[in-house]
Amino acid sequence: MKVYMSRSFVILWIAQSASALGSTFTTFIISFLVYQLSDSLIFMSLTWILFTVPNIIMNLIAGPYIDKLQYKSVMIFSELMRALAISVILVFSVTGGLTIGLLFAATVVFGLAEPLFRPAGMAYVAYLLPKSKLQRGNALLEGTMQLTMMLGPALGGVLLAFLGPNFVLILITSVLTVSGGLLLFLTKIQRERSTAGERWFQMFKEGIGFYRVFPVLFWIGILMLTINFSTGAAQPMFLPYILEHIGGTELHYGIFMSLFSIGMMLGSVTAGIWQSPKNLRVVMLGSLTCSGFAMATLAFTTTIWVAWVVSAVQGFIAMLFTINNTTFYQKRVPEHLRGRVFAVRTILAQAGIPLGAGVGGLLAEAYNFTVLFIILGGLILLSTILAWSHKIFYELNKEHTMAKGVSHGD
Repeated sequence: MKVYMSRSFVILWIAQSASALGSTFTTFIISFLVYQLSDSLIFMSLTWILFTVPNIIMNLIAGPYIDKLQYKSVMIFSELMRALAISVILVFSVTGGLTIGLLFAATVVFGLAEPLFRPAGMAYVAYLLPKSKLQRGNALLEGTMQLTMMLGPALGGVLLAFLGPNFVLILITSVLTVSGGLLLFLTKIQRERSTAGERWFQMFKEGIGFYRVFPVLFWIGILMLTINFSTGAAQPMFLPYILEHIGGTELHYGIFMSLFSIGMMLGSVTAGIWQSPKNLRVVMLGSLTCSGFAMATLAFTTTIWVAWVVSAVQGFIAMLFTINNTTFYQKRVPEHLRGRVFAVRTILAQAGIPLGAGVGGLLAEAYNFTVLFIILGGLILLSTILAWSHKIFYELNKEHTMAKGVSHGD
């Protein structure tokens, strides 16, 4: 237990949780403001696209350089840039000049800064903890982060109702700034310096090249891309889905999102107790199969109670997959390539989100939410059926030593 009480781990633990709370509040308040100003499903989808496309671009450009920088510096920069973006929204909201265009611009900045935190944080944890402690360490970090995200939507709804959007914006700016300040006290990671003359393409090629060493990692990424297409289509539609299809309120939406995070927290606790499952293929592919059925269930749901249960189940199975997937990567990627490989993984995973967001808005606008969720659930199920039949995913059950011999030019 001592390893989890070290100063650096505790600081990262607190800062990541604060960052997650700030990000959750941001998602809630921007969605609320855009829907309030536009009342458009297309604009809701566009907001998600304007977040994810810059997110992917930043991963593509900056990902290979993360391993050349101090991980703590990258995380601090990410937090402070996001705080700056929200403070701009706050200023214009106070002065009465808030517009859809300004919200879109701030969303782009937020999308550019956010992806820097995740790969740097995962690489830092993988360096800080021994391999035998990674599963439980990841579960502890993810579980606490999901606890803060669980509180975010419901707490955001209460604060918005009683204190107004400006107070929520002030709180977000403060939380992200405090998170960045805490990260200043992280211990610097001493690493071997990479070749001085490395260029972006060479470093990014190293990240991609590692997937030839473990091709199962590439196919997991492709599977995540397909799954996230459906997730990207569904996510911006949840607010209008609860309000229009279910006939609920903003509070019902807040509870819906909070229950998703509660499910994720329970999933992280389960993953922490149930360390290193013997049949990882069944756990990972089985969780995605359940996710497809849960998504399709939303198509036929007309009561808020059923929607809440489905949301909690989706969160639980999503976290089981995420923690086992992250640990699988961390155990197989050498330290000098972690930031690059995690960045490539993030790009593979997120590439489907903006495409899904655009398609989701169009389908919901042209047809209805029933058609939308039938299609999205069916797509997830089709992808997982193909994965169950693909031999490459049996590699998930094989033990590998970390690949230390990956050449820099490969």
